[in-house]
Amino acid sequence: MGFVEINAIVKRPRSGTLRVALLYPSLYLVAADSLSYQMLYYYLNQQDDVYAERFVLDTDGSPRVESLETGSHLRQFDLIVVSVHYELDLVNILRFLIAAGIPPRSRDRVAPIIIAGGPPVIANPVPLSEYIDVLAVGEIEEIMPFFLEKVRENGLDKDQLLDALPASKGFYVPHHNNGEPVDFIFPKSLPREFHPAAQFQPLEYKGWRRRTAVETSRGCYRSCRFCLEGRIFNVMRERPLKDVIEIALEGSSSNKTRLVKLVSLSYFDHSKAKEILERLIEEDFMFSTPSFRAETLDEDKLELVKQGGQKTLVMAPETGSKRLALTIGKYLSLDRALEVAAIAKRHGFKSLKLYLMVGIPGETIEDLVETVKYIERISQESGFRGERELKLTVSPFVPKPHTPLQDAAFIGLREARRRIDFLQRSLGAIASIREYDPRLAAIQTVIARGDAEVGRLLLEWAFLGGGLGAWRRAAHNVGLNVKRYLGVLSQPHPWDFIRLSPRALWLKAG
Repeated sequence: MGFVEINAIVKRPRSGTLRVALLYPSLYLVAADSLSYQMLYYYLNQQDDVYAERFVLDTDGSPRVESLETGSHLRQFDLIVVSVHYELDLVNILRFLIAAGIPPRSRDRVAPIIIAGGPPVIANPVPLSEYIDVLAVGEIEEIMPFFLEKVRENGLDKDQLLDALPASKGFYVPHHNNGEPVDFIFPKSLPREFHPAAQFQPLEYKGWRRRTAVETSRGCYRSCRFCLEGRIFNVMRERPLKDVIEIALEGSSSNKTRLVKLVSLSYFDHSKAKEILERLIEEDFMFSTPSFRAETLDEDKLELVKQGGQKTLVMAPETGSKRLALTIGKYLSLDRALEVAAIAKRHGFKSLKLYLMVGIPGETIEDLVETVKYIERISQESGFRGERELKLTVSPFVPKPHTPLQDAAFIGLREARRRIDFLQRSLGAIASIREYDPRLAAIQTVIARGDAEVGRLLLEWAFLGGGLGAWRRAAHNVGLNVKRYLGVLSQPHPWDFIRLSPRALWLKAG
């Protein structure tokens, strides 16, 4: 890796120890930044009869088939547990299997047994159904204890183990599923024992700030019409204030830092959000939060955030058009974001970062003009101006399964580029503008809404090494017209058998 890390777990496997390869199909720093991957790593290694070792991409993007802990080869492990959070990383799972000499198709493989989970898998496991033995449609706290129990009961006999994993408990076993629905399962609270305080990360590495990540809440009740995570995790659960502070205090010693990263989909939705920040300030912690909803902020909250050392305020209005904002569930944020930006400037925040989308269904040039006027107004009224102070990230809209906009068409590469260029020309003088490549957004759309045919494309893409350049060749080689996944969809969908929580809930901590 080229750097020293802290909090890695190295065991001496005994006879009968279950060897688990914990695979994150991306780079080390991305894996370290994934709290769910951290949770899996420490939960598995808490088990006396389990030894979990990590596998990530090498710095050049190639699959590293030797574990970080002992250099053991991926083929030597009994189980492979995959945590994936980004559709384009699905191809890297197959690249790992190919590089390790493991048959990628489940039907050709006796061992190791492979289970995969994460938001793209929960939303639509079908593209991986030919390759992964078990696809987990649920959260760690429910999935992993049950899975390990069945491994202990049934051993590593593949057919016997897969027979013991019911769809009602969140397990999609493609070769044993006869069309029955698979229920998404989740804990009603956030048990402390699943959240590690010590977290692996580089001791010193340029661009990485050593921290303790603390999940303050999980889920969102707001149901924005484009948001996959908000639809999957539509039951909001709070971590008790006591547990948040306890994790921060324990982590300060283990992680050699007084910085806390507060992880949630909308931090100030937590009923004790202000009290958490006040306690962290009392304990002399610095803290950061990835993003806020503007309507949850006020002057007192921003002052607390500033006292914690955060210098950049991050919000995601998505559009400046009130008409479009109403259709996607972001209407309340628009006017409030103008006020909040001005307050943030007065309180000494150094920069403002905003996330925008182009290609939202029904978007017109008038809506883009409204967005330009909106950003100009934010800049004028707040004082944030110039590439160091006002930062915009622009992404094409990607329709996702299970959301109200799941059937909408992708805007198209040429049109996405035209709209991004319009924002660049119109706002480049007052802001720095980063974009998400429309080509990647198109591929993301195809994979997110894919079926078994897209799965075959993934395997060909993996054999060609992945990457943008190989995608078109892979599609040509398998004879798949990807345009049919980019247009308006009609029912039924490949993912319709996945049953998520039927309505949004908010389960507050006691």
